[in-house]
Amino acid sequence: MERLIDNALIYGAMFQVADPYMIKRYNTALEGFGLQKTRLKKFVIDAAGYSPEVAKEFKDEDYLNPYGINRRFIILSPEQESLPVVYHQFSSTYDLMMAFFQKNAESLRTLTLKDVVFGEIENSTFRIETIDDILSIREVEFKLRTGGQLFEKAGELQDLLNRFFAVKDSWQDNDLMHEILDRGKLVGDIRYNNIVPRHTGFELPSFWTRYFDGIYVFRDNNGDVTVIAEPETPDFLSSQLGDFSYISLNDSEAVYEFLISSGRITGFEPEWLKSSGLVDLRSEILVRSSIGKTDKKTDLITLNQNQVRNWIHRNLDDLSQDGVFPFLTRVQKGLLNDVLPGLKNTAAALKLMIVRANPGHEDRVLVARLLSQFAPFDFYTKFAVNKQAFYDDYATLEDNIRDYVVNKITRTYFPKRKQYWENLFAEPED
Repeated sequence: MERLIDNALIYGAMFQVADPYMIKRYNTALEGFGLQKTRLKKFVIDAAGYSPEVAKEFKDEDYLNPYGINRRFIILSPEQESLPVVYHQFSSTYDLMMAFFQKNAESLRTLTLKDVVFGEIENSTFRIETIDDILSIREVEFKLRTGGQLFEKAGELQDLLNRFFAVKDSWQDNDLMHEILDRGKLVGDIRYNNIVPRHTGFELPSFWTRYFDGIYVFRDNNGDVTVIAEPETPDFLSSQLGDFSYISLNDSEAVYEFLISSGRITGFEPEWLKSSGLVDLRSEILVRSSIGKTDKKTDLITLNQNQVRNWIHRNLDDLSQDGVFPFLTRVQKGLLNDVLPGLKNTAAALKLMIVRANPGHEDRVLVARLLSQFAPFDFYTKFAVNKQAFYDDYATLEDNIRDYVVNKITRTYFPKRKQYWENLFAEPED
């Protein structure tokens, strides 16, 4: 993983904590969770305050995520809003953190000028043991604390003010007035400074979770719940809730039908396929990765197109065995003539390689993550929308393929990530 770290492919876009007062605030939050202080003089954190260096120091990746549920968070700066969540059990952790930042932007700016904001994303589940424990989570609440009691005192002041306005002649209550003044000196006039975050409860959207070897939970507005997972007959099908539909990831026909019927993917779009360059990209990655597997000493970065084509001619039978390369080639030829070839009898697993998540659907990023699993060789898309799968796959690659992966992402993805995101979702990256 050193190569990924050196090239900012992992832990790259994070907030650096080096100032002594920032470290002190971080330690205040750690102590508030009942944890030891960090002795590090500098480290980086993600949107939720997780630090890979602190995790290494504590020998505990889950130091902010005990039992993988009720995720803890530490906010030192509103700048964390622009960061990823690099380690999580639920993909929804990122969505929830972003919603919390956006809904309470002014309050967090005010609070973090003077203090650290920390707490837990709480729900009624304390440990995941069955699928019911996951499906029962529908709403979460951000339970907040601050190191210097700013938030707590602001809440107390709000309660006192409510009493003041609700009780007749309360201005004659000297004890009440003194309490209001004492807390006002600490937190200011909360009627105007918005020091109290007012949006702390959120519904849990559709999500992916690491549990049960990785499952997708899709929720529709009509209350329907669909679970997509890898095992054909997982143990959790004996759920006591029983109010969900199950689709195996291995059943690509059922996955495709669910995504198209629920409006989560679009129909075939020749114009988008052509402008996005997705088919060309996947064809290139498939071929060069295949070359790397065949000859582990080949420098995949410097291979020119003639060398690639010559290799294809020599190895066409092996390259075509699973049908992916012939399919991508057929689509490429069709796009050159502005015509998508007939796909009526094409396997869904192949069709899922050339569709995109519906840009107008709220689950678009999660769907893109799911679609990336149907192009397992495409590290480029996985890096964009399914980083955990990218890291897992990268660990299994030969060195020459790793060189190619790092070069391809740093040379073409980083400079054009906004454009790539727009190609996928018709909108800029969040």
